[in-house]
Amino acid sequence: MREAVKEWLVQARGKLADEPLATADLDRLEAQLAEPRQRVLYLYSKSTNMRSSLASWALYDPDQPQVPTLPSAEAPYDSVLAALADGWRVVQFPIAKLYDYEGQDNDYLGFEFVLEKII
Repeated sequence: MREAVKEWLVQARGKLADEPLATADLDRLEAQLAEPRQRVLYLYSKSTNMRSSLASWALYDPDQPQVPTLPSAEAPYDSVLAALADGWRVVQFPIAKLYDYEGQDNDYLGFEFVLEKII
């Protein structure tokens, strides 16, 4: 949050040289000061390797309406590693065999990585 406020101050000082600050500028600053919120991203990889492609995903965002929606046809990232490069943090690594399902193939979703991002 501090970096975002510092960035806002630099931009506002630059703007003051040419034009007055507007209500929208102050609204942007207020948004920067809001309490941080957590986004949670479930990425189902095709292996435990963070470079593997994804089989499925689910995003939980407190800023979006809380109604069931299907994920888009295109994954938000190519891999778990790409999500990490975008600022997501791993909360949980996949457990290859949490339960022993004899006679059943229960790995259809892939290897579950749970990630978080504080916004």
